[in-house]
Amino acid sequence: LIWTVVPSIAMAVVIVWGLQTWNEIFEPAPEDSIQIELYAKQFDWTARYSGADGKLGNFNYRLIKGINGLGLDPTDANVNDDKLGKGEFHLPVNKSVNLVFRSQDVIHSAYLPHFRVQMNCVPGMTTQFAFTPTKTTAEMRETEGEDFDYILLCNKICGVAHYNMQMKFIVETQEEYDVWYASQENLKNKLLTQK
Repeated sequence: LIWTVVPSIAMAVVIVWGLQTWNEIFEPAPEDSIQIELYAKQFDWTARYSGADGKLGNFNYRLIKGINGLGLDPTDANVNDDKLGKGEFHLPVNKSVNLVFRSQDVIHSAYLPHFRVQMNCVPGMTTQFAFTPTKTTAEMRETEGEDFDYILLCNKICGVAHYNMQMKFIVETQEEYDVWYASQENLKNKLLTQK
C-alpha cells in the first residue's frame, strides 16, 4: 500500500506546484499591451502588428492564397489597420507586448534567447505570452558590443533550411518605435483585391 500512496502524493504535489507556477508565468497580458502576431512558416517569420484599434484581425487557413499568405479575413474590419513587418521586428522599450504565435506548416519554436522566452508555434492553433523588454538594442550594444542584436530563432529542427529561420528584433524608445510604426503600410490596401 505504501508503494502506491507515496508516489501518488508526490505526483499530486508536483502537479499542484507546476500548475501554480504555470499560472504565474502565463498570466493574462495587460489590456494596454501591444498585440503582435508572429507567423511561422518554413523558413521565415512574419510579424503582424495590431492597428489603431489594438486588435489583430481574424484569419482562416482556407484564405491562404496569392498575396494573402497569412490567411487574413479581408471582410474583418480589424484586419484593415493591421501592419506587417518583414525582415526585422520592432518593439518599444518598457511597454508590455503580447506575442501571439501561429504556424502554417510544421511545429516551429519561437525562441528569444536574450529575453529567456520560448513558445511553440503549432499548426492549427494559436499560442501566446506577454513580456516587457527593459533595455533597448542601443543600450545592449554599449555593454555587449556594437554587433549585438536581439534575435528571434526557430528552436525546432523544422527542415533543411532551419538554421536560416531567424529575424532581428529591434528594441527602441517609444518615439523611435512610433516613427517606424507610422511608416508601415496598413493591410487594407494590400488585401483589397482578396474581397
